[in-house]
Amino acid sequence: MGDGRPLSKTDWRRAMIATIAALGPESRRVEEDALTSLFPLLPGYEAAENVLLYVTAFPEEIETSPFLSSSLSAKKRIFCPRVDRAARQLRLHRVRDPAADLAPGVLGIREPRADLPEIQPEELDWILAPGLAFDRRGYRLGRGAGYYDRLLTRLRPDAICWALCLSCQLVERLPVEDHDMPLDGVSTPDRVIQGARSSSRTIPPEGRSGSVG
Repeated sequence: MGDGRPLSKTDWRRAMIATIAALGPESRRVEEDALTSLFPLLPGYEAAENVLLYVTAFPEEIETSPFLSSSLSAKKRIFCPRVDRAARQLRLHRVRDPAADLAPGVLGIREPRADLPEIQPEELDWILAPGLAFDRRGYRLGRGAGYYDRLLTRLRPDAICWALCLSCQLVERLPVEDHDMPLDGVSTPDRVIQGARSSSRTIPPEGRSGSVG
């Protein structure tokens, strides 16, 4: 910032959006193609049954539609979040057909229809978390609403939570507050970072699978 003071989360958000926007289309395409290849290899994913994936909502987010397609092909039970503003939480609905099951919701962002089957966070086996930036401890910088931080507090101890990001989104250290929750790990196209949540885990990395009725 030029004055020596630490960057606030607001500063970080503004800077990261600008950094991602400045990437050349070809370099970004190459990185996103690499992330698509890495996705099914992330720790715990292969054994997971109930998988939470987010739907790309902003230009600075990586494209997740290939992740949904590959997960459905792999016969995973796929869930996507729907924003419940009144309750200040995410509702998790099963998605079998993205074209039919996703519709414009809050701010016109595609999300599952409210009439689709719903599960609780405690039933998830594996989660792909979004973020504007991630650090080497596994902390993520969200958009400030706190929806995912509240979700992460409700996961089972053996549920596994990872993120995929562009190389420019991985930084040394983000500002962290008491409510911030670390992930199990973060992967860029060329490096894999084990997060603080993973280092405290007593469950083997491949995790255990849950089920839904």
